[in-house]
Amino acid sequence: MQRPQSPGRSRAGLFLVGSLLLAVLAAGLVFRIVKRSQEQLNEAAKPSNTVDVVVAQRDLYMGLSIGDQDVVLRQLPLGSVPEEGIFSSLDDVVGRTPKERILVDEPIRDERLARPAQGIGLNAVVTPGKRAMTVATNTEDAVAGLLQPGNYVDIIVTIKPEDPAAANAKWATDTILQTIKVLAVGGSLSQSAADQTKTVTSAPGEDGKKRTTTTAQPGSQQDMMRRMKPSITLEVTPEEAEKLALAVAQGDIHVVLRSDIDNFQYTDHGPITSRALIGFPAGPPSPIDQPKTDKPPSQPESSGPSATVIVGSSRTDVKFNADGTSTETTDKRKKNR
Repeated sequence: MQRPQSPGRSRAGLFLVGSLLLAVLAAGLVFRIVKRSQEQLNEAAKPSNTVDVVVAQRDLYMGLSIGDQDVVLRQLPLGSVPEEGIFSSLDDVVGRTPKERILVDEPIRDERLARPAQGIGLNAVVTPGKRAMTVATNTEDAVAGLLQPGNYVDIIVTIKPEDPAAANAKWATDTILQTIKVLAVGGSLSQSAADQTKTVTSAPGEDGKKRTTTTAQPGSQQDMMRRMKPSITLEVTPEEAEKLALAVAQGDIHVVLRSDIDNFQYTDHGPITSRALIGFPAGPPSPIDQPKTDKPPSQPESSGPSATVIVGSSRTDVKFNADGTSTETTDKRKKNR
């Protein structure tokens, strides 16, 4: 015979079922609140306005045309890029030539690129009206990394005067060019330092350690620069090119690096000589031998009308000049007895 349930057990079961239902409802409500909050956070973190911008995928160098693998299209916030001068299509950039170095992840701007009509290569970065002139230097500045494309330099020449006696010096030094832009260092702009070297790891030595050395690859820019005399390519006007060519032919030039923001043209006080360099006073210039010439003979005066007056033993010659005056010459002769 089944025992009847007590009212207390029924109430406990109902309470347990109600508690479970309330717990499920509360968990669902919390889940919905958390999910909505996460969506709001994601919506707030998402940029409201973006724009497609062409950026550099690697370092781009002056004078080297841009290839397909050098740039990429990215979405950037509208407020983080300039409103003008940027590109939104890769086709507008590929094939163009940078006028200066562009770093990786940097947006490509039109002002940093040469005009398409200027061509490709180094000629595309030469300012209209100027020339690119390559000269060999007598120092190791170019290969030592002291000079970089885009720097500005002064050119000093040490030269023998054409007339040492007149200049009172056998050598003279003077600054002939100021604020000259360096277009290239060495014979090429096509490789960076990282592309020109290779790392060689030797076998373990007696101490059990491996040694790593970095050497220039055969045929690389560093290898070529070691084999030839250092050279730099400068941007000059036609007149400056003529002056620089004469300085290279007649004397030794020296390259002086200056600040990129220093465009002040300093006053040139003339060449400095070895006497002035070591503190000796500049002596008077030696006289220049001049060929001696005789005084040209005086031109005979144009003869005017003349008359001769004879009085006894005296003879007087009268000459009438063009200005109305007269000249008399008297010749007295002795009488014979």
